[in-house]
Amino acid sequence: MPLTPADDYLIHQTPETMDRVYTSDRNFYDRYFYGVYPIDGSMHMLFAFGQYPNIGVMDAFATIVVDNKTQYTVRASRILGSDRMDTQVGPIGVQITNPLRTSRIYAEDNEMGIKFDLTFEARTFPYEEPHFTRMSGPRRVMDYTRMTQHGRMSGTLTVAGETHTITPDTWWGVRDHSWGIRPVGGGEPPSAPTPDAGLAGFYWQWSPVQFDDVCFMYTNSEDGDGSRWHGASELLYPYDANREPESLAVVSHDLKLRPGTRVFDSGSYEVARPDGALVRIRMEPKQTLYMSGGGYSYLGGWRHGQYHGPLVVETESWDLTDPNVLPKLGAHAQTICDFHVEGLGDIGVGHGIFEFLSLGAYQPYGFKTFGDVSK
Repeated sequence: MPLTPADDYLIHQTPETMDRVYTSDRNFYDRYFYGVYPIDGSMHMLFAFGQYPNIGVMDAFATIVVDNKTQYTVRASRILGSDRMDTQVGPIGVQITNPLRTSRIYAEDNEMGIKFDLTFEARTFPYEEPHFTRMSGPRRVMDYTRMTQHGRMSGTLTVAGETHTITPDTWWGVRDHSWGIRPVGGGEPPSAPTPDAGLAGFYWQWSPVQFDDVCFMYTNSEDGDGSRWHGASELLYPYDANREPESLAVVSHDLKLRPGTRVFDSGSYEVARPDGALVRIRMEPKQTLYMSGGGYSYLGGWRHGQYHGPLVVETESWDLTDPNVLPKLGAHAQTICDFHVEGLGDIGVGHGIFEFLSLGAYQPYGFKTFGDVSK
């Protein structure tokens, strides 16, 4: 394969050029993900940019919900090519300007009128979540690393004909970078049922939160019977605090879903400090964004990691006040919340994201099939 600018750096992990990865698994990916929101909860933007070397695709999206009324999306996909350092797809791009410190995300002119040029400035060193490993029978279907980092945003953002000046005192953000193997877009031939299939379900919670003087990370994944297969939590302090992070243990959660759906409505979770003292985090929802806008679509439609053409740009908007629209969007959502904490002293009210997904069976909620919903 051709040499590219990345091959001039001392970063090779195999004898191959940088456009080749260590595995032929089609699900290998490398991806950036950003959440951007004002602390008053009136808006929420998700941005992602991914490369899928064994599918030959690079794609990106930005999706924005305003006042819980309308969600706007622009997304783009193109042939990946060999140059991994070329990180622009149609009007959407990302640049790492100072590794682990600052980065830039942007969207140029497009039919939806979503336009932004934003700088992410990190508050904390990234949190490396425990490695994700998950088997399905003899096959390893998840084998990836994610780092998550809290920060503040600056720049400009235009949506729905209005331009917003983004300043770090009122606009906060989070980014993650993950890479490895996990199911991505596109289908594969059906396989025989695995002998250890059990209750077929996937349950996911992910929550990065910022307070004035501390940041918080929580992640929890469970099987269909409610048993936890991955979970972690940590307190992280700003760079200038010169304090080591504090590891926490996931203990429990108590969520309510919107009746007739699987969409998160309210709730709390508990973690434990190293001395065993419990910390309870209660979430007060402000704004809900549906992940299907960014290609997390389980009911058909655009999916990330699929080949859509040499270069394809699409736009879409949804009226979230229309009850006929919501069932088509699925239940995978991120909710901007105010976070109220008991057990860490007076750290004030936090602002951040609670991401939730429950697919298939989940025994603690009485879900036995993909079609079951909350009563």
